[in-house]
Order: sequence, then structure tokens, then C-alpha cells
Amino acid sequence: MADDGGEMPVRDGTKRSLVGVIDDGTKTVRFVIFEAERSEELTSHQLDKSEIQPQEGWSEQDPMEIINHIRTCAENAVGKLTELGYSKEDIVTLGITNQRETTIAWDKYTGEPLHPAIAWNDIRTDSTVDAILAKVPDRNKNYLKQICGLPISPYFSALKMRWLKDNVKAVRRASRDKRLMFGTVDTWIIWNLTGGPKGGLYITDVTNASRTMLMNLETLNWDPMLCRLFGIHRESLPQILSSAEIYGEVKDDSVLDGIRISGILGNQQSALVGQNCMSPGQAKNTYRSGCFLLYNTGPRRVHSTHGLLTTVAYKLGPTQPAHYAVEGSIAVAGGAMKFLRDNLKLIGDVSRDTEHIAGQVFSTGDVYFVPAFSGLYAPYWRKDARGIICGLTAFTTKNHIIRAALEAVCFQTRDILEAMNKDCGMPLSKLHVDGKMTSNDLLMQLQADLIGIPVLRAHSWDMSALGVAIAAGYSAGVWSIDTWRRQATHADTYLPTTTDDDRDARYTKWKMAVQRSLGWATTKKSIAMTGQKRKNSMQISFDTLSPVGSRKNSIFDRKNSVTNDQDRRNSLLENCIAEQSVVTEKEDFVEDLLKYSARKFSIFVPFRIPKAERTILDDAEYFMNKKECDYGMCQCCDTAKKLPTNWETIEEIIENDPEIIFDSDDNPIMVEPKSDAVLLDPRALGSISLAKRIHLEKLPDIFRTICSKFSHSSLT
Repeated sequence: MADDGGEMPVRDGTKRSLVGVIDDGTKTVRFVIFEAERSEELTSHQLDKSEIQPQEGWSEQDPMEIINHIRTCAENAVGKLTELGYSKEDIVTLGITNQRETTIAWDKYTGEPLHPAIAWNDIRTDSTVDAILAKVPDRNKNYLKQICGLPISPYFSALKMRWLKDNVKAVRRASRDKRLMFGTVDTWIIWNLTGGPKGGLYITDVTNASRTMLMNLETLNWDPMLCRLFGIHRESLPQILSSAEIYGEVKDDSVLDGIRISGILGNQQSALVGQNCMSPGQAKNTYRSGCFLLYNTGPRRVHSTHGLLTTVAYKLGPTQPAHYAVEGSIAVAGGAMKFLRDNLKLIGDVSRDTEHIAGQVFSTGDVYFVPAFSGLYAPYWRKDARGIICGLTAFTTKNHIIRAALEAVCFQTRDILEAMNKDCGMPLSKLHVDGKMTSNDLLMQLQADLIGIPVLRAHSWDMSALGVAIAAGYSAGVWSIDTWRRQATHADTYLPTTTDDDRDARYTKWKMAVQRSLGWATTKKSIAMTGQKRKNSMQISFDTLSPVGSRKNSIFDRKNSVTNDQDRRNSLLENCIAEQSVVTEKEDFVEDLLKYSARKFSIFVPFRIPKAERTILDDAEYFMNKKECDYGMCQCCDTAKKLPTNWETIEEIIENDPEIIFDSDDNPIMVEPKSDAVLLDPRALGSISLAKRIHLEKLPDIFRTICSKFSHSSLT
């Protein structure tokens, strides 16, 4: 029934401003509408996304499907407002929260994706990780953590960007033509909603940028040294802004057209805000496909020494300070339940059957399940780990295995909490939780039992949408952050029911199971990682050899038979042929040396001393002095001055930057690049001199004809 004003009644009779939220997750896309300063959803609509797995361990998404789903969900959600007494005009602002680390490359002028989006849990970049590790001292995966807070891992966006440039021809071509755009999903969404090729905003926020491995946690901007290391040019990256400010308006002729966008948060940081964990020492855990535990450290950056990440929690305004968090990421949580359903066929419906079947037994029967399907994330960071189920007996049933899968999520959470206690020095007194898996009461009780502190479950399973609604509403002036901080969040509380001894005994066996999961993916390291094509057996042998003429340390036993002597010479010959790279002369030199050596003495064959590897890592003054103005991406310079660029190509700029090499003591040395291009004058060199430098038979006929005309002499 309509009231006197002709409008339908709204809850308590007070009509509030509305905040819309685009929530892009790993599996679904949602559009949610909140009333300002209310934590309950007013209305929403969601669609499932297609999963693309072209190879084992690869995970891709269709970028265009994401955009189309957003528009469809928004249209359906807005269409429900009339029944609730609202209209589209009541939506004053939009917030965007998204899956992090998922990476997209697209064309600046056409707006077309150059490759499917590489999802956050994709592990195709193993070889890229090896190539990057080969450039850092001691191949230390934690070498960059002081700059970006992250270990070198396939998890993060910079590795995915590097892989795309190395392996996708369309991406390389776009980079060469200065039309390549890289971004996480938030950047892709905003660029499309605000005009796309017709002036779309090319931006991201600090929380998403902090997951790329390219942002400096101190400056909150792209770090020139890291960009140089990964070969990603600044022009291919969006501008980094705060998490809460008015960025622009939607301009895509959809139902959202004309609405402001004023909030961006990565989904896990958004859940931290939604859970009201906005004071140092508070933490939340989100249980989805993966599991993500964030511990608020306030304005202080805590650099973990126990396998955790340092990330930006939020920055609520351009002039506000950034707040940081330490994070533990678990690759497989809800994914383990999906594995039991789809691969082992142990359950039918995850949400209904998991709790019921696991609850039919009182323990796992000493069964432990480590779901390391694509390696282990925090705090282990072992990409060679693989999933195992151990402790099976003749009495084990599917009930025990399903319960062990639930406990695996809880044990992994305890792994992270143990590391957080060591890094932060302040143990948690309670843990806030959200996510779809929290609807499982058995899981929540197991979690409280295995970590020994109360678990507080939010009334809404998805706090990510609420968190960015708060940030966007705050920027638009319809949601008070201070009021929100003072509010007590409503939650269901689960208290521990086990003893410390029982809890610790089970955790000890879990650690034993984790140790057994390590080292299964023993793939051969790449050439970039090892610096050699195969085991350098020749070099090891020659360490024991003496120069010709020495009888003292001969490798041949003078008492051996002629047959054994010949076998040893043949073995040396095979090693020499296999290890051509360490010998200074040609193969025939070694062959003749062995063939005509009549003495049973060791043979001295010189080999090259490996040169120091060139790397580009260190906070050298050159890189630290780089500014946004140097890349034409700043806000202070006049637009007219920023448009023209004198770069021949992006690759030329990257290669013209000085490199950093390390001496034997790991001290950085600046090295100016040397140009390999040599301008030849064929008339001065003559055809004979030129023939020494070029394989004539490999030249195309047309090139030989052109060169002959210039040199006045035939190349043949």
C-alpha cells in the first residue's frame, strides 16, 4: 500500500540513499544494493562464471563474460527496486570489489582482450618464477619482500604479466606498438564502465596494486626497479589511487549509466572492513574456494619472517594514511569439497551433505588430508607440494575422509595464526569469519577447537560486498566510517571444547602430513634457474685432474687393465661432447687430445669460468629518483605536455635503462647498457670481411640483392 506521498513504504518509513556494489568473485559475479548505514543487503542478483582449464594447473576466465554478467546482474537487481519503494535514481554511488591477482591484458584502442584472464590460482608461471629467481642473489624467493611485501610466487600478477609477454604473440605485439594495457579485474571493470576506448579511466586502488609485486609498499606507487625486473613498462600499468574517493561516472549506456564510482577494494581487504576489523590487532578469515586470513597492523608495516605476506589493508581517502595487514593465503579450502564431489564422488551437494556426512563420525580416525592440489601457499610457499590423504586403515570410511577435509581447512588456518603470533607478537583473542563455508556449523566448531580461541561468524556470509559499500558510501558522504567503527557487529560465537593437549597432538600429526606432501612435483628447473643445460659432470671431474706431466694425482689406476683404461677415456670423451659449453676450444680439440694421448695420466682441459650473472635488483639511486613525471603518468603536469612521447618502442626504453649486476660479495654495480647494433659500411669492409660475419646461405634472395646494390660487390 502506498503512503500519502504516493511512495511505497520502506522498512522503518525512512528512505535512505542506496549504494550499489559490483562483486566479482572467482566463481560468481554479483550486483548488490545496500541502504546507507545498514549492513543487510536490500537486494541482489548473481550469475555463475564459466571455468576454463586448458591444461592441468591452468585456470582462465573470459574477460568479456565478466563485463556482460555485471551489466545483466545490475539490470536485474535495479529492476527489483520498484517493489521495495526505490528507483535507480536513489543509487548515489557504486563500489567495486574483486578477486585479486587475476590478470587481464587488453588493447588500448579496440578494448579487446588479448588473452583470457589468468586466474589468481593459476600455476602456469613456474618457469617464469625460475627466470626471475635466477636474477636475484642466492635465488632467494623472499628477496623482494622488503619492497613489495610478497615472495616470488606464481600467485601474483607480475609473474602472470611476464608470462603473457613471453608467450602470447598478441601481447608482445601490443607492447611493441604501445597499445598494451595490463590490469587486475578492478581495472578492467572500471575502464569498461567509464568509456573503454573512448576515454575510460585507467586506474586501480592500493589494495589491488599491492598484490601485483610491482608496487612499493612505502611510496604506494609502481616501483621502477620492480617494473624493470619483470620487464613491465610503466605505460602498461594503471594509475594507483586510494580505496575511497570519487573516481568518475559510468559511461556505458547501461542501467548504471551516470552513477558515480567511489570505492575499490580487493575482496579480502573489503571483507576486513565489512567485518569491522579496523583496529590494529583484529583479524578476519574468509572461507571460499581459497581461504584468506588478514590481521590488521594499522599504519605499521610488519615484514613477516614466517611465510606471511605484507599487504595494504585499505586507504580510505587520498589524504588518509594507508593501513596495512599481514596475510596468510590458503590455496584450497572450499575447493577441497568440490574435489570430493566432482572427482571422488563422495558427496552430492556440498552445502547440504558435507556437514551431515562428516558429523556421523566423532573424529577423522587419524586420517589427514592435505589438499595441496597446486602447491601450498602461506606459510610454506612450496609449489612442489601435492595433495595427499594419509593415515588410512581398513576401517576408514568416506565419513572420515570428508571430516579430514574439513579439518584441513582448520589446520591451515592454525598454520597461519601460529606464524602471525610470531611476527606480530600479539596473539589473537578471537577470530572473525565469513564466506560461504561458514554456513557449516561443524566446520566452525572444528575451527574453534583447533585454534583454541572463539570464532565469531558474521550474520551475512559475504562481507566483501558490505566492506566496499562502506568505503564507497563514505566517499559519497552517505556512510559514516566513525559510526561504523563504533558499532558492535552481530555474530554467532563458537567456543573451544577441546583440551590443549588434544589440540596440540592433532596439530603435530597435521605437520607430519604436510611434510609428506612436499617434493612431489619434482619438475626439472629451467635453464634460467640453473644456469646450465644439464649437470656439469665434466666440471666436477676436472676438479680432480692435474696438468699434463703430473704422475701424482692421475685419475687412471696404473694397475687397471687396458679395457678399463679405454672405458675411462671413452667416458671422458662422452662428457666432453655433452658439456661443450665449458670447453674453450672446439670438439675436435678434445677428441684428438684423448685419441692421441698414449699415457695413463690425467688430461687437463681448460674450461670457461662462468661470468657473474647480470641482475637489476637493488634500491640503486637511479631507480629511486624515477618519478611519475618521467613516465608521463603523473597528475601534476599539463595534459598537453604528457601526450607526446619520444620513445621509439617500450622495449627500447626498458633496454636503455642501466642494469645492476652483483659482484661476489653481492654489492650492486651500475652498468650502462652496450649497444649491439653496429653500422657496417660494406664498401669499406669488402665482401670477404662481410662474409665472415654473416651466414650467406641463410639470407633471403631479396636481401642479398639489396646489399649487393649498396656495396657494388656481390655477396655470393
